[in-house]
Amino acid sequence: MSTTQAEGPSVAAETIIFDHGKIYLSNHIQSVCAKLDISLQPARPYTPTDKPVERWFRTLGEGLLAALPGYKGSDVHSRGEKVEEEAFFFLDELEAIIREWITLVYHRRHHRGLRVPEVPGLKLSPLEMFEHGVTRAGPLTIPARPHLALEFLEETRTTIQHYGVEIDGLRYNGDALNDYRNQMSPYRGVDAGKWPIALDRGDITKVYFQDPKNRQWHPLKWEHADALNGPVSREAMVYARRLAARAHRFPDTKRLLPYRSWWAAVRMR
Repeated sequence: MSTTQAEGPSVAAETIIFDHGKIYLSNHIQSVCAKLDISLQPARPYTPTDKPVERWFRTLGEGLLAALPGYKGSDVHSRGEKVEEEAFFFLDELEAIIREWITLVYHRRHHRGLRVPEVPGLKLSPLEMFEHGVTRAGPLTIPARPHLALEFLEETRTTIQHYGVEIDGLRYNGDALNDYRNQMSPYRGVDAGKWPIALDRGDITKVYFQDPKNRQWHPLKWEHADALNGPVSREAMVYARRLAARAHRFPDTKRLLPYRSWWAAVRMR
């Protein structure tokens, strides 16, 4: 987050309560929470009180989004006429507006659910409640870890060959693999013997390998990354492969490169 954006207090999550949607039960979410020592707790079916964040979305909609141009509402009775012709916001613009509203409005007004047992009837805002908690329990200390964001990336398992690693038909390599080429990993389970590789579906030009000896992260570069002159998403790669298949009977990775102009077009969508 840039320094120009509004910031609120930080907390260290210990438990995440989720509903039973497939995305919340994915291996990706479970592996990230396991790395960060966060427990996952499923909510009871048909019990909205287990997920108070849903009430917050209503507050957000009524307190902020309804006042923005182009707001459509939750149904046809809650929207104006020809809202599609009004101004719209890009995702980064809308995120900045919501962050500012949370910091300057939501965190500063009194909430009925915030109470201090020792002082009945005292009205508190989230910022005041946070300050009260810090005063009683001390400041929150979160150790800074370089490359913490890489812990949140999707993980896949593969073997390390003499040429590097291969993911979705793309080969990646780097000096960090030198001590592990043609070796079985110590990890067990469904993918026993394979090595974990972190990947970003928004950029296929590199993946990341964490050295088990010192837990340091190292980028692994795609063998044809220099020909693309910038990041490319996996969605764009799939699209480029589809174009190459129309022109070549046996399209390979190199034959995707002439379509890099299409990759850039997809990236700008």
